[in-house]
Amino acid sequence: MEKEEISAYKKAGKIWTKAIKLAEQKAKSGVKLLDLAEQVEKMIKDEKAEPAFPVNLSVNEEAAHFTPEINDTRVLNETDLLKIDIGVAYEGYIADGAISININNEYAKQIEATKKAFENAVSITKCGAKVDDIGKAIEDTLKKEGFNPVYNLGGHGLNQFEVHDSPNIPNHSNKSGEVLEEGAIAIEPFSSTGKGFVGEANKVEIFDLTDVKGVRNPYARKLLAFCEKYEGMPFAERWIRKESKLSDFQATIAIRELMKAGCFHPYAGLKEEKGTLVAQYEKSLLILENDTIILE
Repeated sequence: MEKEEISAYKKAGKIWTKAIKLAEQKAKSGVKLLDLAEQVEKMIKDEKAEPAFPVNLSVNEEAAHFTPEINDTRVLNETDLLKIDIGVAYEGYIADGAISININNEYAKQIEATKKAFENAVSITKCGAKVDDIGKAIEDTLKKEGFNPVYNLGGHGLNQFEVHDSPNIPNHSNKSGEVLEEGAIAIEPFSSTGKGFVGEANKVEIFDLTDVKGVRNPYARKLLAFCEKYEGMPFAERWIRKESKLSDFQATIAIRELMKAGCFHPYAGLKEEKGTLVAQYEKSLLILENDTIILE
């Protein structure tokens, strides 16, 4: 990995740390989730970086890909188990990480177990390490503490403007013979009080631009050109509605047309069964030939 890449990843990591500390500070009982997301996203931009994806705020059984909509009125309750997942792109190089918060500390054991699973996984993470060993460390830790890993979610590689790249790093043993090579990765344990499998919710607030095709609708063409600025990274529908200068009606038509044409890829919210609880802990790492660096 070139020195310039390493430097950019480290810068992204430092901004991520500032962002997660701000989010933790602002995540008080009664705060609007929309305000929390927008404050963090603004801070990232003020640091001369970009959100690598919309701030994910997933509550209780929700695991990932939930971000507030444009007029969201939901507030954080002291009994909620909130996952705050933040991505920072500096010159396109990404630091991706998450924490879990529960204001009344009812779920402290689960939160701590999830962080411990991350720490145990990181302790064996280095160039040449088996991906299966990392997943097994996460699974063994969580099960020992009385929780299931979320089997169909996991960590991933990172690349310039690529939030999810190879390798996939499961939260369980998968008998893979794959080993880690030089590069950037995110280790991302999810724990569950349920069966450990998430499914798609009906709610979609996050998209990415996967293909630039010719479309006839003028609103769709305008939105297509607008969304090229995200460099293929995920964006929120609320960003479109606030910044694209399309009316609500025009934006709705444009999104529908671009989905139909296969230009937009939707990220449906992912959640466990109702009544279960999901916790998450994540940080990004640089895997170098003779070193492993946590981006923070």
